[in-house]
Amino acid sequence: MPRLRFDHLARPAGAVRDGRGRAVVNRLFVADRPIARLVGLLGTPDPEPGEALVLAPCNWVHGMGLRAPVMAVFIDPAGRVLRVVDPLPRRGARCRRAACVLEAASGTLVVRPGDVLHADAGALFPLGG
Repeated sequence: MPRLRFDHLARPAGAVRDGRGRAVVNRLFVADRPIARLVGLLGTPDPEPGEALVLAPCNWVHGMGLRAPVMAVFIDPAGRVLRVVDPLPRRGARCRRAACVLEAASGTLVVRPGDVLHADAGALFPLGG
């Protein structure tokens, strides 16, 4: 199922940095089309450390069918972290005010609620460079 890998369906968007300029994610992919959001991390071998997928728009994710434990970071339209769920339970997690969800391998991202994230790629919906 190599065609359904998130890095083939989602567009690359560079890195994500925190408010101090430190790289939180080195290789970000944006799933902003319906098929890319539907597939997400399904069919993908374990995400590498420093690699993440942002689902936009999105405020609910599940862990069913994933090969490895993942974490979910719920982010508002201004790039502020609202909630971190690590590891993501199979039944899923939700954050009503979230505009997008950043998914990565469990335990690889060092972020807390209240942190503000910025994407190197500039106009990255909804993180807004």
